[in-house]
Amino acid sequence: MDILRLGIFILITVIYGSFSAKSQVEIIASPEINKLLEQHISSNKALEGKQKGYRVQIFFDSGNNSRQQAIGVRNEFASRYPRIKTYITFKEPNFRVRVGDFRTRSNARGFQQHIAETYPQSFVVKDDISYPKYTYERKK
Repeated sequence: MDILRLGIFILITVIYGSFSAKSQVEIIASPEINKLLEQHISSNKALEGKQKGYRVQIFFDSGNNSRQQAIGVRNEFASRYPRIKTYITFKEPNFRVRVGDFRTRSNARGFQQHIAETYPQSFVVKDDISYPKYTYERKK
């Protein structure tokens, strides 16, 4: 029994000592690893809060009134789906309205199928998307 008490005492002393002791970690790495790490950091900064993903294009047109039509489509979509972000872009000669920030093609395709009745010519496109904001719900 005394050996058991001695073992428990030593275990508690070691555990307490490991929590109270300050330690330092030294990382020894080759210069190539540091160079790759710096390249990774700079490439992430270049993205400016963007990542590769997918959007659903619901409108594109060129012509005299295409800008006004794009704004109209965007406003109408925003009134139907206020939580989905909309984007108007101009790439000569077309104005485009794209919606959503989807990480996967399957999520974008699912949403596209959901809106297909209202926007029958919509389709999924690769795009640089904004990082989606996560909302966490408390379980009751």
